[in-house]
Amino acid sequence: MDNNLSVPELVGLLQTGDQKAYNKLYKLFGPKILNTCRKMYLNRQDSEEVVQEVFLKVWEKRATLDSTLSFNAYLLAIMKSRIFKRSKKQALEIAYQKYNIHFLKKSDNSTEEQILFEEIKSFSNKAIASLPKGQKEVISLRYSEQLTSDEIAEKLHISKRTVENQLYKATKKLKKQFISNELIPYEMLLILLIY
Repeated sequence: MDNNLSVPELVGLLQTGDQKAYNKLYKLFGPKILNTCRKMYLNRQDSEEVVQEVFLKVWEKRATLDSTLSFNAYLLAIMKSRIFKRSKKQALEIAYQKYNIHFLKKSDNSTEEQILFEEIKSFSNKAIASLPKGQKEVISLRYSEQLTSDEIAEKLHISKRTVENQLYKATKKLKKQFISNELIPYEMLLILLIY
């Protein structure tokens, strides 16, 4: 195979099932995905597994690839999805180990993922419930109801500055609690709250 082929050309060959093009793309992008996973605090084994999962998905979807689009962006989107799913499962394992919380098991993958999502959301809500009343109220309105600082201020009859101060204090406390207790990665909390 010509070593001077561009990424779009390699993707075009991959669409036809070309194993050499697939291997070349793996060599080009595998290390980058691995490094990105490591920067997101995955251990070496988990990072390597994510790389394998990403490229397995690429091979499965090879016929539908579009060589005119960014292959790098496509890989990163798959990677983020795999890391998110892995983080959900890890959070549930921690919940089970620390608090002996039991979760239902379903054979259907989409149902299982929905259950995982709901359980982690519930897990996050417990952390929010531990906040002082004012902070809890403000952060719930901000993320659950997606209100702006101005709208929260109007609804609670307080100043916008007070709202922003309460949001700052609440997020600082939550972040500290999540990091110190090795619970769900803090970044996931805000993602979960908007659903």
